[in-house]
Amino acid sequence: MKKKCLLSLALLLSVSSLSACSTNGSQKSEAGGTSTPSAASLDDGKELMNISLMVPQYAEIGPSNDSALIKKLNEKLNIKLDIQWIPGASYNDKISVLAASNSLPDVYRIAPEDYMQWRDRGVFLDVKPYLGAYPNLTKQLPEAAWMELNAKGSYYGIPYYGIPHLFSMSIRKDWLDKLNLKVPETIDEFYNVAKAFVTQDPDGNGKADTTGFSILALANGTFGNAAYLQGAFGLGNEWALKDGKLVAMQAQREELKGFIGFLRKAFAEGVMDKNFLVMKPADARNKLWNGQSGIQLVNPNEAIRLDIPNIKKNAPQAELIQLLPPAGPTGIRATQTEGSGQVKVVINKNTDPKKQQRILKLLDYMLSDEGYDLIKEGVEGVDYKKKDDGSFEKLQTKETGNLFSINFFRRADKAIQLHKYNDQGYVKQVEQWLNNNDKYDWPNVGLGLAAETEANKKVNITTLNTKWMSSMARVIANDAPMEEIDKAVDEWLKNGGEQLTKEVNEIYKQRK
Repeated sequence: MKKKCLLSLALLLSVSSLSACSTNGSQKSEAGGTSTPSAASLDDGKELMNISLMVPQYAEIGPSNDSALIKKLNEKLNIKLDIQWIPGASYNDKISVLAASNSLPDVYRIAPEDYMQWRDRGVFLDVKPYLGAYPNLTKQLPEAAWMELNAKGSYYGIPYYGIPHLFSMSIRKDWLDKLNLKVPETIDEFYNVAKAFVTQDPDGNGKADTTGFSILALANGTFGNAAYLQGAFGLGNEWALKDGKLVAMQAQREELKGFIGFLRKAFAEGVMDKNFLVMKPADARNKLWNGQSGIQLVNPNEAIRLDIPNIKKNAPQAELIQLLPPAGPTGIRATQTEGSGQVKVVINKNTDPKKQQRILKLLDYMLSDEGYDLIKEGVEGVDYKKKDDGSFEKLQTKETGNLFSINFFRRADKAIQLHKYNDQGYVKQVEQWLNNNDKYDWPNVGLGLAAETEANKKVNITTLNTKWMSSMARVIANDAPMEEIDKAVDEWLKNGGEQLTKEVNEIYKQRK
């Protein structure tokens, strides 16, 4: 079904791109080479405009079209928002279906893979020529986030800001105390602690039912929950910079031997969870909650609010603390680091130019002091109230007012899940965890460049990486010798990785 949708989309795009050239009295813009509205079509804000908007929804319920929050946005911008909250699991498929039927909304959030597939096909408005009129967009979103996945000279998407260092490792301090162990500072100390968690009955139940640490072999051929180990052994975060050239992590032979050798030993000695090939992130988290694991990757926003209370259900005395990344053989410490602008908010290029400008006004307002307070905190008296002592209290509502900022659009704000009504002690703890993460950046110097190469279009990178991962998994599980690593690197390079690396380096030089 999805393949059929994409074929239909290609057909539609060819038609829409032709029609766009002859409508709206447009002219060529020097900034991005895109069509810009003539002076006669400028939006003065007086006309009431209907704007369709689509957002993914997960567990919580976002504000409906008749909620107090949306009514305030409507009044402020003289608009009528028609918001579709789509279940997150089916959101990307919904985008494909709407594209195939030529009924995409006026503004919506889009995943990196779909953005890159359609970016240059005339689907999204290039907003770069207009940004001078909307200062909050550039003031509150960093330039690096704008540049991610955008071609030079054009911004076809506005960054949905992602916190680069969101996740952190954690460790059960009560287990350390019981075994008279210190918080590990190096990879060797980390290994010894993890082994003790397996062999010395840290939960005191007399059973051999605990594990040391968990990693994941993800479906896209990459490792999960392992950034702190990969970085410690010198592996790049997808791409590493060596002697001025980008090298893919899959081709870093010596660093791979150190990292895979570490996991191979941990697997053989039962220190690493042997279910790594089939484990999902939720499985690893459940083991932390159930007291089977004492070392786990967590989101600081949820560690204190969610993880610790769930652990305490089974172990009231449990104490979970942040584990800073252990130093590798050469002293490298690394925390999981993501791009800050991979996900985009896009404006339908075929939407009326006046409406496009109203949408930009809406997005700009959302990042202003007044607008951001509204979409992040909700409406006073509905989502929260101010108490007599000057503090704030969250009110119980069916809808979550602040979900608009969490799921759709927000400032470059590490504290996106911290609110004026939160306990200040809790706020300080979360902020401390997040600030600590920032100290151990693990940069991806080739972030997003592979998606722009011809090699990426010709070679199925996921297939290439999953074959590589299959070899790594066999070595880890002692089903293949360490020499298999060199063979896997050679195969990865021969089957498309070498050409990919060449093209990525060419783009990297152009962008420097």
